[in-house]
Amino acid sequence: MQDNIRPLLQIAPTGEILIHDEPLAQINQRGYNRSTNSLKLMKAASDAEALLTFLNEYQDSPKTLLLYAKEIERLLLWCLHVHQISLSDLTREHIIEYQNFLLNPQPAKLWCGAKVSRLQKDGSINPAWKPFFKSLTDASIKKSFKVLGSFFNYLVEMHYLRGTPVTLNRRRKKSKRTQPRLVERYLEMDELNAVLDALESYPLQRPNDKFRVIRARYMILLLFYSGMRIAEAANHTMGHFIQRDGDWFLSIIGKGKKPRDIPAPDALLTALASFRNAIDLPSPEPTFKEQTPLIPSMNLKHTLQVRRIDEIIKWAFSLGAAAIESKSPHKASKLKQASAHWLRHSYVTYLLDNGASLKDAQENAGHSNVSTTMLYRHVSQTNRHAATRALSIQNEKIK
Repeated sequence: MQDNIRPLLQIAPTGEILIHDEPLAQINQRGYNRSTNSLKLMKAASDAEALLTFLNEYQDSPKTLLLYAKEIERLLLWCLHVHQISLSDLTREHIIEYQNFLLNPQPAKLWCGAKVSRLQKDGSINPAWKPFFKSLTDASIKKSFKVLGSFFNYLVEMHYLRGTPVTLNRRRKKSKRTQPRLVERYLEMDELNAVLDALESYPLQRPNDKFRVIRARYMILLLFYSGMRIAEAANHTMGHFIQRDGDWFLSIIGKGKKPRDIPAPDALLTALASFRNAIDLPSPEPTFKEQTPLIPSMNLKHTLQVRRIDEIIKWAFSLGAAAIESKSPHKASKLKQASAHWLRHSYVTYLLDNGASLKDAQENAGHSNVSTTMLYRHVSQTNRHAATRALSIQNEKIK
């Protein structure tokens, strides 16, 4: 095999999945694990074709497609460059070896490098591209093997493989924690107001500064008043605001493709109207099935990606932190560590604090299990702290 590792998969903007199978042709013999079952449910005649069939199942979920393609490509490259075997030749011993490899890909110069595009501007493969940026953490390896487990299980279910070499890790560590920790990553009202005030006083020096500031403010209020995940906000339009009997809801498809309608409070509708007026949309309220992205780019036609949303909100949080650094270093340091997802935690926190039932909070947030919502029990600790505060042994004498 060649010394330089080149990418095997490419996903075109149209969603078409391309595979560079020249190196695969050298090893794509029938592996020992290939099924001879006459009831095979896919037409794939090779591992490469089976891989494409699997990935094409996720055409309607671009983020999942990219994740699955990345993890399977890494395993396939390891098969090629370390053992020169096909996917259908993998044994359980190979999988254990690969798991250890992910902890420390060697030789590092061959496998790890800077995060660069896999293609150059002329469309040719970027020679600087590497499969890894660095060795994976335990959490990342667990995520990788969850993907690989799904992939191999699929091939078994389609009767392409006889069995899967990827199994659950049976060496489970005993948790030292007797119960789940309460959710602590949320922002208090004064911290949120410090961020909004900092945006309000931000000096407008460049032509795009005004749009950046009003959009950042709107994004914070949108996520705080709806409790949406940032991926949900990135995947919906303003037309997903719907009105029923005079009440407004955000009707979205959430995690696990589960639909939910989030009641839109008056404060959110006010923030929405203010933002729409500021960016010169024709009406303060969204029109029926309007296609303007819920969080738009400057051209108002394209949505912001999840990573960019988080970057902008972290920028806003940093402004708030700088504004209160001298007055409250503890709160400033907290804002510096906060991310966009903290706004979702804040939403559930204050929803419960304002008297919402666990069931209502669960449905609004889209938690699949009420036990997740119950992790926000810290909202009851304020009264408990006040009841405990007066406890003292000072000035108490034996009678």
